[in-house]
Amino acid sequence: MIAAGVLLTGAPANAAASCTPQGVCGSGYKVQRSHKLPGATSYQLYNGSSTCVVTIKTKSLGKATKVTAGLQVKGGSWAYDTGNYTYYAGPVKQKSKGKCVRFFGYSQKKSYTSGWANCG
Repeated sequence: MIAAGVLLTGAPANAAASCTPQGVCGSGYKVQRSHKLPGATSYQLYNGSSTCVVTIKTKSLGKATKVTAGLQVKGGSWAYDTGNYTYYAGPVKQKSKGKCVRFFGYSQKKSYTSGWANCG
């Protein structure tokens, strides 16, 4: 999948068993920030070199609804994963060591864009 000129590595498997931020992003990632949305929570995680964003649904699980996860590394373009998913959108990953990042989430007609942070 290509979004905003960035290649994303695969669509979400959307398996309920992996519906934790670390389960979606992978081992070694730790949650830095999160934001609650109607019916979902967006998470920003970091593993020492890359940032990962995922939006995990908290309502309508198993039913396909539109959710989005997005990530921008300062100086680069936004990368998004958006679609009608049953459990989560993402992971969206980018190399970000030493750079500020911001994340985006969307669920149930509400969106959130964080400020720039986690600049180390």
